[in-house]
Amino acid sequence: MRSRSLSGADLRGAYLIAADLRDCDLSGADLLGADLRDARLEGADLSKTLYLTQAQLNAAQGDAHTRLPSDFSSPTHWPKNS
Repeated sequence: MRSRSLSGADLRGAYLIAADLRDCDLSGADLLGADLRDARLEGADLSKTLYLTQAQLNAAQGDAHTRLPSDFSSPTHWPKNS
């Protein structure tokens, strides 16, 4: 799914374990209960997703180019520079 527009997608409860979501646009995507363990989020735009939690981000892989909502922080295991 790399570099796809998933804007507005209903991913509620989806098993996205180790999914390649690098550079995807997830604006308006519903992530309620989605399993993001080890999902690749490098460069993805999550800034306007719905129902995203910090725990979901903590279980995923991302980098300094992953766009997050303003009230979230990058997990400490994400590289700060890339």
